[in-house]
Amino acid sequence: MEIRDVTFSYSDKVKRLHHVEAEIKEGQITTIIGPNGSGKSTLLSVLTNNNQPQEGQVILDGKAINQYKPKELAKRLGVVHQQNTAPSDMTVERLVHYGRLPYQNPFSPKNDKDEAMVKWALKSTGLYEKRNETIDTLSGGQQQRVWIAMALAQDTPYLFLDEPTSNLDIYYQYEILELVKRLCNEHGLTIVMVLHDINQAIQYSHQLIAMKRGHIIAKGNPKEIVTNQLMKEVYGINIMVKNDENVGLYILPLGI
Repeated sequence: MEIRDVTFSYSDKVKRLHHVEAEIKEGQITTIIGPNGSGKSTLLSVLTNNNQPQEGQVILDGKAINQYKPKELAKRLGVVHQQNTAPSDMTVERLVHYGRLPYQNPFSPKNDKDEAMVKWALKSTGLYEKRNETIDTLSGGQQQRVWIAMALAQDTPYLFLDEPTSNLDIYYQYEILELVKRLCNEHGLTIVMVLHDINQAIQYSHQLIAMKRGHIIAKGNPKEIVTNQLMKEVYGINIMVKNDENVGLYILPLGI
């Protein structure tokens, strides 16, 4: 996936993205970071064709993303939004089955491929034993995994996650991030996500895209781009960059 000179605004007065250019590398985890209002979620919405850029293009597998038909695009990329709702009495398995809609006609019955993909999605997210439980009986982390499972059931090579760890305690945050890592490493998914926690982004990403005020300030391998200078420019804070042989690269905030 290529982002070519993309500019986007919700109105004529305020531009949210300014001539953004980047490449999403196949089979890797790319994480978009930056302060509130930097354009992270806006960029994700453009990459998933929820919003159309005023200038530039997003190219997916050699074709402009806005040239895909909706069902065709839904077979290429899955999206898990920051806020998701479903009837509280809906079962886990039934919700995950909605991920198969791009492959179905209105009156077509479920087939063996549908059942196999739903089963795989449930097992991949550790939810198979809870498939008959209702959404309202699950913890926050488990509910987030249900939405990821629904996206996995779409059987797409790309997965987009908008702040998948928001409103979760630290245990469930890392449970979700370990799941993301496993989906990339074991199943070859290309994953793009938005995260607020810089250390989590460093630990779980092959590539970072650092944004501020709708501009990409830096992009690349975390070990190469995460510096005190970058954090000061993007977040306005001073940091100490540490590299422990057991933990790996991480930062310690030192203040403003």
